[in-house]
Amino acid sequence: MKFNPYQVEGGFEITKGDIGFLEIKLPSHDFPIRLVITAFANEHRLKEYLGEDEQIGLNEVLSKKWSSLADLYCDDRGANILVSHLYMNKKGGPVLEEPDGEKPLRIGFADTVYTECIPPQIQYTALGHLHRYQEVGGHHAPVIYSSSPLCYSFSEAGQDKKVVIVTLEPNKEADYKAVNIQSGKKLIRKKFHSVTDAIDWLTVNQDCLVELTLVSETSLTQGEKKRIEDSHPGIIYIIPEVNSSATYQNEPISRRSKSINENFSDYFRYRNNDQSPSEELLALFNEVLGTQTEKEN
Repeated sequence: MKFNPYQVEGGFEITKGDIGFLEIKLPSHDFPIRLVITAFANEHRLKEYLGEDEQIGLNEVLSKKWSSLADLYCDDRGANILVSHLYMNKKGGPVLEEPDGEKPLRIGFADTVYTECIPPQIQYTALGHLHRYQEVGGHHAPVIYSSSPLCYSFSEAGQDKKVVIVTLEPNKEADYKAVNIQSGKKLIRKKFHSVTDAIDWLTVNQDCLVELTLVSETSLTQGEKKRIEDSHPGIIYIIPEVNSSATYQNEPISRRSKSINENFSDYFRYRNNDQSPSEELLALFNEVLGTQTEKEN
């Protein structure tokens, strides 16, 4: 592949390039950084390229490609890094678990790329795809998922997000340090059994995004909901949780010999996970019902 070196802003020079490879010369260092790069693989292209046995095919293809690039460009006079967006693990190692919203994690139909595919010249492997900080192992040099910079769903609530600072020199072991990210709002899941307790906590803990679960016997009134929403600017979800011994969902609903209010309450519980309508909602229902009756008369 023919490549013409060029400079970018700040004095950085791209000295070599190939498909899946860049060599960068920094103005403040007398050695280059070599990056062996593999982006996230498109599912349809993977299946078309690798055929039916994607698992074996993907490992063989990447191992061959990475080794050929490392043999050609990654000698001991530069800092050699593999950067990739995929699901990688040590062969025989434990499954790298993620929050509920992130499984199963796959590239196309291939589950895992093994760390044994990483060429020996590589001094550090920087991985993206999994959202949690993880040290994979299985190679003589560090293989690290640094984590996503922010939580992407409440299934990641409580996770510490990190960046990894890596110090590299040619022909030496990498020195790295994981640093917690302090910026950005934390995602927090909280559960309360009273509106007052919820508001007390929300008032004190303003600098976060909240998934709030309220355990109650009846649905929240509009007034209670407004008090909760007014107490905190970062409420993403308010989830009612029924704490009732009633089993309306499992019982047939009989409308015979019941008042319209009783039928309405039965239907409301059926549609809302056994949660009874509030007095405010029943009053509104009767107001609408009364207006409708007046119109018919």
